[in-house]
Amino acid sequence: MELLHSAENVLNVLFVWIDTQRTELGLTEISRAAGINKSTVYKILLSLREHHLVAFNNETKKYSLDSRVLELGAFFLKNLNVKDAAHPFLQNLALESGKTVTFALRKETHLVFIDRVDGSENVRFYCDIGKVIPYNSGAAAKAVFAYLPEQQVKTITAGTEERFTAKTKTWKQMLREAHTIRERGYSLSDEEVDNGVLAIGAPVFDSTGQVVAGLALAGLKFTINEKQLSRMISLSVECARSISLKLGAPLNDSLFSEWKSAAFSPSSE
Repeated sequence: MELLHSAENVLNVLFVWIDTQRTELGLTEISRAAGINKSTVYKILLSLREHHLVAFNNETKKYSLDSRVLELGAFFLKNLNVKDAAHPFLQNLALESGKTVTFALRKETHLVFIDRVDGSENVRFYCDIGKVIPYNSGAAAKAVFAYLPEQQVKTITAGTEERFTAKTKTWKQMLREAHTIRERGYSLSDEEVDNGVLAIGAPVFDSTGQVVAGLALAGLKFTINEKQLSRMISLSVECARSISLKLGAPLNDSLFSEWKSAAFSPSSE
């Protein structure tokens, strides 16, 4: 399909600030970065200024992105369906790993599974669409639990513990394990919900840096060796990161460290 050249020029100008990672750029700099002649760039900038997508600094004689760009981003994120955003990434994860992938949303006292993609192994287990699971049970739940705010954790751990197997964690064990999960960036569930099933969990964050969901990559324990486990971890963490970026999460190192420090730590008790 043939692209509209004038629209392409406008988009190329708008993306210049992202491409250069500069907050302010002069006309010549924009022209050079976008690969468009200065007279065309100037006309585009005039139009973008009219719509408050670009601002001009009279002192520096340079241009920057304006407030309506934020409005566009905020509108997109507000109307972004988490399940729809995550599903293509979950499909790729199941295809690459051959394992079963589940995806669950954060609630006050539990997770609720909203999506599932079976890999070539097609393992059947508890964590299916519509199922509710407490935060002490399973890879996705534990991954989310580790990043919950302190007050929510206190409310959750004051409640009763639901147990699925002899290996299901107690709240006391979860409080200790939360620190390790934050350090690693993933959780491990070893037969804690279903006997014979091992799963890797990873947290998903939204545009505010808050954990909103968790994914789990699960398979039959006897089929998973050390090399396969390592690959499951890498694929799960990368998938969760990609979904988080799709949701607008600011996943740079400094902000990720802030999430870690803001999350509940047993030592604060």
